[in-house]
Amino acid sequence: MQPQVIEWQRAHGEAFIFGRTDWHYVLNTFCFGYRIGYHFIATGAGAANGNFLGIGADDCQEACVRVEQSAPYGLLITNGEFVSFHGPDPTMIVVGSKHRGTVRFTNCAFWGPNQQIARIAGAGTVGLSDCTFLAWDKDNQGRAALQVEGGTLLVRGCEFKKDAVQVRLGKRVQRAVIAENIFAGPARIENECTGSVQIGLNASFPETGQGHAEAPDRSAAWP
Repeated sequence: MQPQVIEWQRAHGEAFIFGRTDWHYVLNTFCFGYRIGYHFIATGAGAANGNFLGIGADDCQEACVRVEQSAPYGLLITNGEFVSFHGPDPTMIVVGSKHRGTVRFTNCAFWGPNQQIARIAGAGTVGLSDCTFLAWDKDNQGRAALQVEGGTLLVRGCEFKKDAVQVRLGKRVQRAVIAENIFAGPARIENECTGSVQIGLNASFPETGQGHAEAPDRSAAWP
């Protein structure tokens, strides 16, 4: 591939774009080196819902998965593999401020020297269950793996492999359940919201830093 094409793809490319689609089935798809891997947008006809199994996005500049809107029935994303390390603020999941639907990530893996696993806004629901988060806050800025500014959050049965802030809940979060997760180091859940928040049954290593896992350096994987 020509260098000019690679640079354009990194700056502007969106591998998969979904507008209104009802119970769309997507199986074993993959993209590498795009600005956005999977982009869920709002159209005049509505937004997407469906079953997304075995999907992957590697080396995405802005987001591996960006959700502007989803249908209330949900985006059901299972066995996903998501990686970000290039770009000004590499993040795996971005959920926009107008989101009102439902997004669920189950048994997904997130890695790479990124800044954040997810930035979540809007009034919808985002759930992450049985997921693995290898690393975040690559520049040691105090970023949380999951930065949540609004809506409802469910985080259950996930493994946070870095000894750093796991979840930060902003003032506009309505509800959150953070339970049955395992942490490297102590639980670091920062809560500024006035909504209903349930936190419990999380297991930490007794000593800070124990069990820390560094992400492999893949920043030179593609010119």
